[in-house]
Amino acid sequence: MNGINNEDSTTNVVKTNKFEKEGVLYIRERQEGFFRKSERRNKKEKQKRLRNLSCVGGASKVNLERWCRLRGNLLFYFKSKDPWSEPVGVIVLEQCQVKLEPTMTPSPITSEGHYPFYLVFYGGLCQALAATSDIDRSSWMEAIRGASYEGIRAEIYTLRQCIERRRNHKPHVDLSIWRLQRGHVIDMSELPLCEVSLACDNLLCDGHGRPPNPTLVIDVYMPTAKVWVQYARTEIIEKSSNPSFLSTVSFRASDGLTGESRIRFTVFDVRERVSHTAIPLGTACVLLSAIQDSSRLRIPLLSRAQSTIGFLTLSAWSLEAEDRGSSTEHTPCRVPSHTNTQIWSHRRSQSLPPRLGVKMRLPSQAELKLLFASSYLQTYRFHSGLGGDICVHELMAESKLCFTFPHQLLGVWIQQEKELLQEVAGMGELREPWHSRQVELLDRHLQLLRLYSQARESLQAHKGRLFKPSSRKNDRSLEFAPVNLHLQRMWVYNDTLNKAGFYDWITVGAFTAHSHKSKNGGLIKLVQQLKESPTRASSNYQITTKISMANDAIQAIKQLRKEVVEAMKTLMRLAKEKQTVGMLPICEDMITKTRILLSLWDPGLVEEALNFIEEHKLIATDDSGVSEDYTLENSAKTNLVLSPFKRITQQLTSLDLKSPDLDDFATPCTPRDVEDIWRVPSDSTQREVHDIQQSLLTSNCEDSLSDTVLSDNSYPNSLTNSDEHKSLDPEHGKLFLDTHVMCSSPSANYYKPTDEPEPWDLTQLNIEASVMCLVSKVKFLCGRCGSPAPGVTSKKEAHNHELCKEGEAVTRAVNCVTKAVRNGNKFTDGLDLNKIVDWAAELRPAMRKLRHAMDGLLKTARLTHSVFRVQEDPRAAQRVCNVQYRRDVCFSQALTALVTGLMTRLWCQKPDPAFVTCLISLGPLAGFECLLSYHGNEVDMWGDMSIAVEDLRTVMFTLVRCPSPNSNDRLPMPKISGGRNSLSISLPVPDSLYSLIPSRQVVTFHITPVFFNIGINEMATVAETIGATKPQEGSNIDNYVRLNEYYLRYRKLNMPETHVTNGRSTCSTQIKPVHELLEALKNSVHSGKSKNVEILHLAAQICRQMKGLRFTSCKSAKDRTGMSVTLEQCQILVDEYHLAEHEFQRALDCMRSEGCRRENTLKNTELRKYAFNSLQILALPKLYRPPAGTYGSAQT
Repeated sequence: MNGINNEDSTTNVVKTNKFEKEGVLYIRERQEGFFRKSERRNKKEKQKRLRNLSCVGGASKVNLERWCRLRGNLLFYFKSKDPWSEPVGVIVLEQCQVKLEPTMTPSPITSEGHYPFYLVFYGGLCQALAATSDIDRSSWMEAIRGASYEGIRAEIYTLRQCIERRRNHKPHVDLSIWRLQRGHVIDMSELPLCEVSLACDNLLCDGHGRPPNPTLVIDVYMPTAKVWVQYARTEIIEKSSNPSFLSTVSFRASDGLTGESRIRFTVFDVRERVSHTAIPLGTACVLLSAIQDSSRLRIPLLSRAQSTIGFLTLSAWSLEAEDRGSSTEHTPCRVPSHTNTQIWSHRRSQSLPPRLGVKMRLPSQAELKLLFASSYLQTYRFHSGLGGDICVHELMAESKLCFTFPHQLLGVWIQQEKELLQEVAGMGELREPWHSRQVELLDRHLQLLRLYSQARESLQAHKGRLFKPSSRKNDRSLEFAPVNLHLQRMWVYNDTLNKAGFYDWITVGAFTAHSHKSKNGGLIKLVQQLKESPTRASSNYQITTKISMANDAIQAIKQLRKEVVEAMKTLMRLAKEKQTVGMLPICEDMITKTRILLSLWDPGLVEEALNFIEEHKLIATDDSGVSEDYTLENSAKTNLVLSPFKRITQQLTSLDLKSPDLDDFATPCTPRDVEDIWRVPSDSTQREVHDIQQSLLTSNCEDSLSDTVLSDNSYPNSLTNSDEHKSLDPEHGKLFLDTHVMCSSPSANYYKPTDEPEPWDLTQLNIEASVMCLVSKVKFLCGRCGSPAPGVTSKKEAHNHELCKEGEAVTRAVNCVTKAVRNGNKFTDGLDLNKIVDWAAELRPAMRKLRHAMDGLLKTARLTHSVFRVQEDPRAAQRVCNVQYRRDVCFSQALTALVTGLMTRLWCQKPDPAFVTCLISLGPLAGFECLLSYHGNEVDMWGDMSIAVEDLRTVMFTLVRCPSPNSNDRLPMPKISGGRNSLSISLPVPDSLYSLIPSRQVVTFHITPVFFNIGINEMATVAETIGATKPQEGSNIDNYVRLNEYYLRYRKLNMPETHVTNGRSTCSTQIKPVHELLEALKNSVHSGKSKNVEILHLAAQICRQMKGLRFTSCKSAKDRTGMSVTLEQCQILVDEYHLAEHEFQRALDCMRSEGCRRENTLKNTELRKYAFNSLQILALPKLYRPPAGTYGSAQT
């Protein structure tokens, strides 16, 4: 309820006579909980304003008789009951109900002669009104109920239903709804019955002689449901009586169409493009068989009065499946011109030359449905400047990897957090002041573990569409999944050039943590701050350096350990076959790797860490969780408490932080069924672990962490340090080398809290002795029994070991090794080569000892790493943790998009030998194009995306053969292994592509990403005006340098830049060589030009010519991305397929108005509108502006 104080408004209300209803009503003022009347005592305003109405309850309640007028959804009330008095207020009749009884505190109007009713608003407010009679009250209530816009909408809907019933048929059904109701999914490999191009001529003008704005709507009658389905529609042609439409229609048998299907064509004159207000001009109905049987069909369009208003021309042609064996590079085969095969196609004018006998062959895309779903297809036919036609199929599909791949990646990070937890727990409980830091570090890892686990569970529970819409980009539960990830594909065929090809883009939202709202410049600033912050405090800088060195050493040890185990696997295979050829080189390689193992660590760091443990570790007598807390206080009594450390570490086994002791048995002498032998947990132990997990972890992440396994104290105590305890069945004598478990299990190599760390010298000596023993036995088996035992370390290292004899165990070990070396090779004394039947059994003990020695090295390395991490400044560690989590979010999105692009190239296109050569020799180029503005929130997005793209360089990809699956087989899923610093992904490839790889060659590669960003909207205008785009310009220059370096390596492959088909070049003369494009790009990135989109165009051409992958992004991959992709598609048609110059803008507008990118806006926001307003359109470069009627009020 608002007061009216404007004199002009008062005059307009009084003078007008267009009211739905007017009369006298009693209005309750100063009503409790609604508004209060307060007189203005100011003399200047007293005559202008009688009262001020506010939503504050008053004490007294007054019923005033006023003249009221209802117009639309506004109820005006006047000063008195005189119709000519001045209006003083208005009530907006929206979000309210009219009732006879009050619902809240206002007391009913009870005076005689009053007939009350009440306006109850959403939110609880209630306004009391009263009429002078019962009839008058009913009339007012009915008028008010129909006054709101909601009532008007309901009335419009009712009228529409009446119109549909008068037309004597059911309402129209959209094709997408029809397919959804039938559960039908379009198959890209299906050949349509025919494809039809449409044109009209001689359409009547209006009474003023103005030509119409025609568009065609195609309906198909479905006899089974007795309903007309809107099958397709064309673009709108401005002011034309003879329109030739660019979009075509493909009729498919899978939709239930046959030759007897009735097709109805209706021409509309679009009067207003924004609201699609259109008037039907005329219709024509024809059977599908008539269209198929005639290559060119011209039929009249009839109005409702059955008068001819123009003519419709249908030009149909058929598509044939491409013969995979006879054609390469998607180029159609030419058929001799003297054949009598009828070709259903159309020419745009009779002046064009006759078509040659060419059959259009559509390549099969059967593998597309393995990786993608919910495909949307739009077809076009454009005019070529050479007198022919260009057939274009535009496709958009959702990737099945959008949620499954981040789910797998989170599993890797969860496992890494578990390993770091186990590292810290393996130190045992420390004394103060380190105890609190240790607990804080454990808490930090547990928090990360919960976050990753909850995110993984959310991804697993996701149902519905296979992409994350832009409306959910701020949803933290799905933040690891990329936003609006789609494949955009274009297939082009030019019959005159006899050329066809596929072009793919991965469109995806910016790789950023949308839910982490902050204006700090994104990851690129945060990472830079982390690098600079240690310099302020020298002590923390030293600790950070030690942590980095320790972590690098651990990764190197794990990699070398894996390689040594692979060498042992090869040795075991040769030993079983008793083949001596190749065994000695393997031994030499193992010696080299073990030397590197022993040289990775600085003994000073290890000694520092062991001294720290010895000084600050609490004495623990058992592992029960209740221990004696020997604090530094002068207390005669020890406190038996459950310390925070114990409360945290007791849940480690329930988190599956340690694999079962099968991991300790994963040695060269492990029986296959050892897991079953030792899996004997008691029910009480399982209940105890479950209770601990319930009390310490939230219910959201219990299931996603892991299954409960045995706790430490439920393992046999003798299993960790001895190998002689295995009293297995004699049949288990034929043991095997389980190298997979030995290589992949990370959790067997931690100290337990109750373990004493092994001295560093003893660890080194154990590795040396194990390698010496193994190599000596191999030489003996190869017939070199007299050879001395090889030395692993240098003389200087051996001298240092002799000087560092600490403890009895070290002394004995040194004496043993020294004696063995001095007295000759004692490892093979007493062996008779003729009596050895099983060579593999002879080598297994030495292999087992080497494995345990390497495990000891890794245990000590991890212990050293955890010691330095405890000493790190907690605030600095928390900052690192926060940045790492944000980096993981962005990296997950980027890697998912990249893997989608790689899998698309490997599976959804014909094998390209040039691409395979590039893959093997260089690794592919990945071109990331982005349209973010360097202003406001998008600065953070740009910073996040820069780091995410850069991190992709560290990922190693390996091609793994995967037999080409049948159509019903499941998704060929990439497999992830390793950790953050050494991530490795195995990509399955089909047989057709794997056959192009040289035999017995393991293909591993890294990608080379380049990232170019140019802002194009009004925010970019602001950023360039204030001169804030220097970081963006610097990044573009750096990426140009990287792109140029890649080209210099690519040039050495001598790859042809033109493709020759049937003895002639199919490359357009408009395509420039790569070196010229690079020179132009160099000039562009240094020019400093405003909104220099030429950088993006040149980078895209260079990437395509060097067989690279293309990615296009903006904030949500919806609006600016749609403009960019459609522009690049049309530019390809011009450069490579000779699209006529005068057709360029028409083709561009057609793709933007009727193509896949507008469908993408509907999927994301439920509106077929690009989210641009009029001001934003003016700020966009001319080629990036959508056509009228396709943009407006929509969600950004």
